[in-house]
Amino acid sequence: MNEDKFNLVDQYKSYVAKPDITNLSPHYLVRGSKNVLVDYANRVISRAGYTLYRQENTGDSGIKSSYDWKTSTAKEFSLRVFNGKVQFDWNNTYNTLITGLPSSYLQFAKIWDNTEKIDVLLWVLGSTNTYKWSGGVSKVRLSTATSLTKQGVLSAATTIAFVAGTPGTVAATITDAANRFVDAGFESGDTLYVTGSAANSRNFTIGSVTAGIITLIMSDTLTSEVAGPVVTVHNGEPTWASSRFLTTGTRKILYNGVEYEYTGGESTDTLTGLTGFPTVAVGDAVWQTVVVLANPGAIPASFKQDLIAVQLNQLILASTKSQEVYGSANDDYTDFTLTSPRVPADPFKVTMDDYCTCIIPIDNRDQTASSLAFGAGTNAFFQLDYKLSVDQTNELVRMIKLKTAVSSGLISTSALCSIKGAVAYVSREPSVDMLSNIEMADSNSSPLSDMIQDDFDYYGSINAFRDSHLIYYRRYLLLSLPTIGVVLMYDLERKLWQPPQTIPVGRFAIIGDLLYGHSYTSNETYELFTGTDDNGAPISQVARFAYNNGGSRNVIKNMNEYWTDGYITANGVLVMTQNLGFNASVAQKVMSILGSDPTIVVPQGGSPLGDEPLGVVPLGGAVFNTFSGLVNSNALRFYQEDSMDINDYIESYVEYSMSTLGGQFAIVAHGNNQWATGTSHITHKK
Repeated sequence: MNEDKFNLVDQYKSYVAKPDITNLSPHYLVRGSKNVLVDYANRVISRAGYTLYRQENTGDSGIKSSYDWKTSTAKEFSLRVFNGKVQFDWNNTYNTLITGLPSSYLQFAKIWDNTEKIDVLLWVLGSTNTYKWSGGVSKVRLSTATSLTKQGVLSAATTIAFVAGTPGTVAATITDAANRFVDAGFESGDTLYVTGSAANSRNFTIGSVTAGIITLIMSDTLTSEVAGPVVTVHNGEPTWASSRFLTTGTRKILYNGVEYEYTGGESTDTLTGLTGFPTVAVGDAVWQTVVVLANPGAIPASFKQDLIAVQLNQLILASTKSQEVYGSANDDYTDFTLTSPRVPADPFKVTMDDYCTCIIPIDNRDQTASSLAFGAGTNAFFQLDYKLSVDQTNELVRMIKLKTAVSSGLISTSALCSIKGAVAYVSREPSVDMLSNIEMADSNSSPLSDMIQDDFDYYGSINAFRDSHLIYYRRYLLLSLPTIGVVLMYDLERKLWQPPQTIPVGRFAIIGDLLYGHSYTSNETYELFTGTDDNGAPISQVARFAYNNGGSRNVIKNMNEYWTDGYITANGVLVMTQNLGFNASVAQKVMSILGSDPTIVVPQGGSPLGDEPLGVVPLGGAVFNTFSGLVNSNALRFYQEDSMDINDYIESYVEYSMSTLGGQFAIVAHGNNQWATGTSHITHKK
């Protein structure tokens, strides 16, 4: 056995696009690679695909803004904006909250409402208005012309009883002699709260529901109790107020696209004071309308806010066409009236040296408090600073300019994100950097994008950073380049870039801890990095490695065999292209690796260790990358040795590609049986 027959390349490093591709180790991926990843086992592996989330495109324009709202009452809303309309994800669909907005570029912030005792969502869009939504949503059960009763709550004095069952054998049940549980909207898996019963006043989990019987999960126990007391069962939101509907001011609900004002009943399950309200169908949806807050007189009419933030529960408004920044009182986000002298928590106004470009939440260097930074013009950043008087009765609010460099300003309003106390952003150079690197005069840190700077320069030359969005997710920075349908990925833990991913999203979203993307060209949302195709289309995957000269740049070489081993799906057709000479100037050899070829794949008999079911123990001894589409249950181990004609060359590179629908692969090792020809390299000698 000749153990040194092949010069194998394995333990792959990263994707790079800065060093000369002939002066790199062949362990690196280079430009031309796409839709593959270097996983945690240092293999090159197919990425996972994306699939449609909620409804299909309706012909509207692409999504230009979004926000993921985790409310103070544990509800979560994914919001998206396109064609002047705002939609929110609830009840298994994206619902239209408001239409006719003059812009689809919105900036969002949440703030505590001291009157309603909940947080509310605010947004701005370049006008003299701030928009407010409480997040009030509910399904309904019945109505009159003047009242509306919500689902999820049922009260009765004579019909609701409790049956203990037999622990571990017969599940406990709650019965309703009037058979109203289904109409009341209770469903399997809901948490059920009980009040009014002395023996059973706590929360339970519903196993199943019929009109007259709620069966609890087996682990829940009840005390038997006959009907008689006034008992209320509900889903955790027994009143309209607990479902986040407003209780003060002029307040309206939206039902089937029509607004209706109500005047009372928020503390119960029935709204009152409606006029001409129609008959509802059980289970219909209703939600709170948006409230428009016009700027108060303390803000000049010429000021049109399109940037928004919250600091110390003060609403901060700024404009990309102004140097002024306004802050509200901390107990009333509509109060901007300046006081003199100013005491802590009062409204304020500060002025920067240049127009504002963004607002960034940051941590102070001493880590004792958080603050806000403001981008200004093309180069500058300012930090909002609060300074108490000596007697601690008055407070000065000011802007402190950070040390910056030319072109260090933000390139796109959404091209920034917080990362565990730090802030990453895309500068106008362009490059990905940390705000701490820019503001520290003694910092010698290179931008995070340094190893793919050639790509960044190219993207900048074609304006690909327009409307880009930067997000942190599971130790990764993900940057969308929506105008060209590309996503860039930086692994913060391993400090490496992945090859570009062709995913047509402009905005990212995290919904239920999973990563989603909003399309830039249509009003569709996708779950990202799931499955093995791109919403039904094959993924065009390319792994192109740097040139391999065998350690010598001036020796003529030959090869006649090439080795590849890794993993492949049974349907996969992996094309290997061997390029001899610079840009394949000598020869090009194309070979196929077939997942259906029984002569190269390991039969799926037994398990990876011989004593575990397939899929229990990861193939290759390591879990595949978070974003990979190759799963243990359908990956076949393969080994292939290819032969080719002998040609004289100095350097070569290899490329693996696959476009099979549902096909996936991983390259563990590859290499040639290269040798020196023994002849002098005189072709280019002068």
